Amino acid sequence: MKKVRPQEKRGFTMIEMLVVIFVVGLLSAMLANNWRKQEKQYQLQRAAQTIVQSIRKAQGFALNGSQMFWEPTNQMEVPKSYGIHFTKGNQTYFIYGDMIGNIGYQNPEDIPETYTQIEAGIQIGSLGGGTDLDVTFSIPDGFVDFFPSGTSATITIKKTGTTCPSRNCKKIIIRNTGEISIQ
Repeated sequence: MKKVRPQEKRGFTMIEMLVVIFVVGLLSAMLANNWRKQEKQYQLQRAAQTIVQSIRKAQGFALNGSQMFWEPTNQMEVPKSYGIHFTKGNQTYFIYGDMIGNIGYQNPEDIPETYTQIEAGIQIGSLGGGTDLDVTFSIPDGFVDFFPSGTSATITIKKTGTTCPSRNCKKIIIRNTGEISIQ
């Protein structure tokens, strides 16, 4: 049987403890940094999904023939179409009822139904080359029209202060068939 001498105590040395603490701290810092990057990407994806849901909501209003109050007649009426209006550089967009059938938002004839604020730090970067975009859905069939006209529309959202194309941007493509995709 081996005797343990008093100076041969078992345990960790101070240097071993410092190395372990340093490694754990380094791994924690790397994990926190990666988590923040992923959180910003999820924020961009969430904003894109919210816009797609709003577009679907406008389409649903058109397909249901939803009524809205129109002040000139002082009664509830079904608009000619429902649309959604975007402006480049803004952080808000809105669904509106096109009461006179002019395909595209025109104040004061067209009535905003719901305003939506895009998440903080995200903005509309481009609208297929223009400064405004209207996506309208006719009543009762829900056919899609764009103002300015075309067979599809692209909405690019981006993190505020960044440029596109980059991983800080998402494109929402709306086709005249009603298909909506996020890239």
